Amino acid sequence: MAENPENAARRGYKLKLMHLIYAVIAMVIVIVVAVLIVTFSGNPVQSTSVGNGWRQVVGLQPFTVGSQLYVSFIGIEGCQFCAAERYALFDALSNFGNWTYYGRILSINTLPVENLTTGPEPAADALFYKAGEGDWTLNLLATRLSYTSNYVDFASAETLNNAGGALQGLSAIQSSYINKYDAGGSVPFTVIGGNFYEVGVADSLAPTGVPIIFESNGTGYMPEAIISQFNLTGSAINSGITEEANYISALICFDINNAAPVCSSSQISSLESNIVKS
Repeated sequence: MAENPENAARRGYKLKLMHLIYAVIAMVIVIVVAVLIVTFSGNPVQSTSVGNGWRQVVGLQPFTVGSQLYVSFIGIEGCQFCAAERYALFDALSNFGNWTYYGRILSINTLPVENLTTGPEPAADALFYKAGEGDWTLNLLATRLSYTSNYVDFASAETLNNAGGALQGLSAIQSSYINKYDAGGSVPFTVIGGNFYEVGVADSLAPTGVPIIFESNGTGYMPEAIISQFNLTGSAINSGITEEANYISALICFDINNAAPVCSSSQISSLESNIVKS
């Protein structure tokens, strides 16, 4: 029996309507998926403060190079805030390995302060130099300075020299972390294990907006004065550098599962309590 023309027309209309509905649903699904991808894969990175300027990306596993935790510092030679951060970084890394200069093992309180550069650009083997902004700082690029550790793989880069010219390029790993955490390119920029990062100088190293390695009249302390005050318990330089060094040490300890002896100290374990455990 032939189908009634009216019924056939009604059935055709229903099919067209169903196709339209399916198309709309499919379009909505595509839009929702696209929004979710942008939301969860784009910047800014979701992080939480752990104190003194440091932030944690919760749930991210530490990045290692071989069996060692990756730690990176990026600065420029003329930067006053980079200048202050280097002292704390040097002090903290001493807890996990050895700095050697001309074969001699150094700690921050035994630095040979007479090995400095007075010219505009640091000499290749000088341990200290005067940065363009007037502050005396450590030369992490000194040819005779090296760092070895069983726990940490340390990589530093100074992107501009004291005169503002290009100096060092970044590794692929350093570039990836800058793009992820520091899109504005601020310095200093420090990364520990890829799951902790600090954009700018630590709060304790410039509590008033001026680095503690400057005198009240705005003149940078000479290396001898900086180390002398570091050895004076309770001084601004001692307190500021020690606080940041303890934070750096605590974050490293967290990522290496407290494997180093320093991790058992009360100061470090207390700071670790602020870290969110995955």
